[in-house]
Amino acid sequence: MRNIYVIITTLVTGLFCAGTLNAATLEEIVVTAQQRAESLQDVPISVAAVAADTISDNGIVDLQGMSELVPNFSINETGISTTVTIRGISSGINPGFEQSVGMYNDGIHYGRDQLARIPLLDLERVEVLRGPQGILFGKNSIAGAVSQISAKPTDEFTGSVTLLVEPEHGEEDLRVMLSGPLTDTLSARLAILKRDLDGYMLNTKSGEDEQQESEQVVRASLRWQVNEDIRADLKVSQTDFDVIGRNLEVHNSVGTPDHIGTLNALQTFNVDAELNYKSDNNGHFNNSKVNNTTLRVDWDLNDFTFTSITGSV
Repeated sequence: MRNIYVIITTLVTGLFCAGTLNAATLEEIVVTAQQRAESLQDVPISVAAVAADTISDNGIVDLQGMSELVPNFSINETGISTTVTIRGISSGINPGFEQSVGMYNDGIHYGRDQLARIPLLDLERVEVLRGPQGILFGKNSIAGAVSQISAKPTDEFTGSVTLLVEPEHGEEDLRVMLSGPLTDTLSARLAILKRDLDGYMLNTKSGEDEQQESEQVVRASLRWQVNEDIRADLKVSQTDFDVIGRNLEVHNSVGTPDHIGTLNALQTFNVDAELNYKSDNNGHFNNSKVNNTTLRVDWDLNDFTFTSITGSV
């Protein structure tokens, strides 16, 4: 009887799994890597599409955090610049240089590396395109392109409020989103972000925790369905993101001479070279404000779509 019981159990489990697999369907991923909506399977480009749910579920707040999910894509923040790298190609740390990786937000080019630090809020998805994209995205995309697509106003009322409180390091993250119709042809969407972080590394010189972060984002969007063929999207946003200090810790010297010993002999305090979440610096800071206005008009004409994108950053 014991053998019969095992066989029956296995058969029932197998039938259940088969039914589950047959019922499951793969969700189609739609991207605009070629400037038009297409299924990801039909795009002949190496593309990594990160959806809004994935960004939220992993607690990602900026592109540097998202780079941990995308192969061959990395972001390195230094004291004077932000280096965006795809497949090992970047522009270095000179802030005056255009990036080798093109940054785009709803079709508008973000030419300076500092704009890669903008907080992520209420996005539909982020697309990372690997390889040269000069034909479709213009210059300064020899290594690839990163395209952020904001969530659009909806035809039905919807909203969300999320609050994160992490008392140990003083992190507070509040996000509010409201969307819905204003008239039969006009819809609106409002997204707000307020985030603060006290930091988790002690600056032994200043006695304060680092890296301290303060971020505020307000974005308003309108969608006007002019007629069956013409649609206009207007987006206005203001972003403030300030940083005090750096999450950088010195640990030992590599090779000879002993750089830490030499540095300690030239200054009045000693560099802490232990791995203990302590840093020594004279106080780095970064205060940034970005205003963005984007107007997109789509006109469907038979088998073609004419698109006009106008914006300022």
